[in-house]
Amino acid sequence: MGLFGACAFSASFSWAQSANPVMLSSDIGENIKMEKIIYSEDMFPARTPSGMSKIRSSNDAEVFSSGERYFPVMLVSTSDYKALDSAFMYRMFNEKGFKDNNNYGSVHDYFVESSGGQFKPTFDIYPITLSKNFSSYKSDSEFILPAIDVLVERSDFKARASKYEKEIPFIILHPLSRDKAISYCSDFFNHQYKLQYSAKQVYSKNGYKFNSYAFVSQKAEGKESSTSTKDVNMLGTFVHEFSHVIGLQDTYSNDSRGYATIGPLPYDVMALGLRNGSGGYPPTFSAFEREAVGWLKPTEIANADSVYELKNLSGMQAYAVSNPNKPDEYFLIEYRPAVGFDSKIGSSSYSGKQGKNGVMIWYIDYDYSAFFSNDPNGDESHQRVEVRTVLSKNQESFAKFDFANKNGKAKIDGIFNLVFDGIDRVCFTVSKSKTLDKCPEKVIASSSSVPQSSSSSIQSSSSKEPPKSSSSVTPRYSSSSNSVGLVAVAVAPAMQIQVSRGMLNADVPMSGKKTLRFYDALGNNLGSHMFEGMSATIDVSGWNGPIFVRLDVNGSLMLAKRVQLR
Repeated sequence: MGLFGACAFSASFSWAQSANPVMLSSDIGENIKMEKIIYSEDMFPARTPSGMSKIRSSNDAEVFSSGERYFPVMLVSTSDYKALDSAFMYRMFNEKGFKDNNNYGSVHDYFVESSGGQFKPTFDIYPITLSKNFSSYKSDSEFILPAIDVLVERSDFKARASKYEKEIPFIILHPLSRDKAISYCSDFFNHQYKLQYSAKQVYSKNGYKFNSYAFVSQKAEGKESSTSTKDVNMLGTFVHEFSHVIGLQDTYSNDSRGYATIGPLPYDVMALGLRNGSGGYPPTFSAFEREAVGWLKPTEIANADSVYELKNLSGMQAYAVSNPNKPDEYFLIEYRPAVGFDSKIGSSSYSGKQGKNGVMIWYIDYDYSAFFSNDPNGDESHQRVEVRTVLSKNQESFAKFDFANKNGKAKIDGIFNLVFDGIDRVCFTVSKSKTLDKCPEKVIASSSSVPQSSSSSIQSSSSKEPPKSSSSVTPRYSSSSNSVGLVAVAVAPAMQIQVSRGMLNADVPMSGKKTLRFYDALGNNLGSHMFEGMSATIDVSGWNGPIFVRLDVNGSLMLAKRVQLR
């Protein structure tokens, strides 16, 4: 038995293109010609029982989604089908600036770009030969377990094993195309899963443990017998399936007739974006996904009088507009120009919605059960992850921050007076009455006067740089009533100063000496704290009312905020 039963189910749940396209309406404001889509993986029920956690209150990214990490990739041949060249596959997975077969970069490049350099994976390619014909294997686990048996006896694996996780996540590449493989066995669609479920055990031998895996075809459709590297599977498929391994879920779905629902389509590698640029330009992680795996913390928009600067998403910045009655329902605002992996969003290679670059307004309605079952967009009438609009011209606006749950009402009316400043940044207001015709040299809100003197010190509970793992990620929201009012916009996009349960958390992803200074509403100095790491946590539970926080880095003002305490 495999994921969903024995291989008597030789037919797959895939869709061929239909001769009768249907017209769907979209909140993006145009009719969309949709045809039945062939996905890179089939629309089965839950692929991974791990799910994602509640994004706003905790982080369930795998601990190996940050830093320099190493992952074994088994490049499998069977007695009747040969694998692709291992040197080529190593390049496709690891080479910086990989351009063969019209790819923008390698798998490694994709994750470095999506994480802003916080995650640098290396994929070790191990050629493995299984002795039986491909048709002899009746489930994915029956194929995987003997491959691992071969792997753990290899001297090159043993020499590198110390670089891997204690329980090793891995990729296994079978030597066929997706369609040919599932004609043998319904388990052999491209997917991510865990051996503890598919094999009823975590693999353990010679002191090595294996569990979470991505099972992916090496070759493009119709190229089963080919060993030409031009017939390799899409880069987007490898990226998509490995993204499951580090904690993401699918955001594509289909309606009852087998037609793709709108969702985020070409904007998301976890949807149909994996096909952008014929699969060689999968779009980088959205702000939602970067938050989910612990790489980015969007800033809540709070001050209607401000001019806001939004940097290119590669600068790891995004804004949030949240439902005050349900924090897991919110909009995300991110800026994606047509550069790098994102440059083919407007020219996707499937039949359906063509995207465009610009300021994307995402709607997120996070529900644990929907994500746990790997089907957040299964309800055609209520997509939980979708792009509501894309603003691509100066002075465009968006004013539909409407929430579905608990009669929530956004604190701002909309995004107005949008101004593009090259590919590096855009600026906007959240007030119709505030004019803006170009990005200011410095973006500072109208009520940003903060005293600059300092005299006393405050004891910090921690000022060391935390490890970049799920256990060290400070939640953006808490169940307390504390709120943060924006007084000045950070120069560095990922800077954050927030209060939760009497503790002030400062995240400053910059090198240098940092000084936090604190003032009451009358400008009286309350104290200061200096640190050199990337974060600090200060106990402010003894203070009441609003305080002003000023952050200097190497002596220069970088951020000022008004923080409302209890």
